[in-house]
Amino acid sequence: MNLGFIGTGTIATAVVHALAPLGHKIAVSERSASNATALNAAYSNVSVADNAGVTAVADVLFLGLMPDTAREALPALPFRKGQRIISFIADLPLTDVQALVAPAQAVSLVLPFPAIEHTRSPLVAFPHSDLVTEIFAAHDVFAMESEAEFNAILAAQAVLSPVVQMLLTASDWAATQGADATKTQDFLRSLIASNLSASQLTPLLQSLGTTGGYNARLHSHMSEAGSFTALSRGLSAL
Repeated sequence: MNLGFIGTGTIATAVVHALAPLGHKIAVSERSASNATALNAAYSNVSVADNAGVTAVADVLFLGLMPDTAREALPALPFRKGQRIISFIADLPLTDVQALVAPAQAVSLVLPFPAIEHTRSPLVAFPHSDLVTEIFAAHDVFAMESEAEFNAILAAQAVLSPVVQMLLTASDWAATQGADATKTQDFLRSLIASNLSASQLTPLLQSLGTTGGYNARLHSHMSEAGSFTALSRGLSAL
């Protein structure tokens, strides 16, 4: 496919790294010049152009701009009928994107994650799109049934940052107790990844609830401290 990327920030760059080895012809915008230059140097099938140049050559165009930048930049670009748009702009409704890219078709709002550069990764999409499923066939596309469901998942995924912070806090604490911090981080990453991939959440939590066990005692401490209530409040505040 002829793919184009308007905006080459962290997420768009990770997606290009995931898709370029598949043989697509990819044009990336000059925005975030260091990322665009590095992608061009890494892949013979990745070229760099200005926003208008990327738009002109792409059959499928990915948008990786901030909402205000998108509203300012997109109306001036040469979108055409038959061109399909996939937006990474989580805070800009797809109906707004459609108005900005007409006569092209805004197909789906997609939320990728940085891990897509390195491994099989989940993506959230609304609405379902055969195009998105085809392009990201090597990954796990979770199609949302409604905009409300997409927005709920968009908020819920923010738990990733607190989880990472918890693991860093635990590894730093272990280092004060005589453990090697790097070894602890590697162990905790493997521990979390393997257990989460092997079991549904509720059965996993139940299996970790042995009375008097380390997991049960820490869970009880955090519950009494209001950690989980604070998490729910934080999600509601997003």
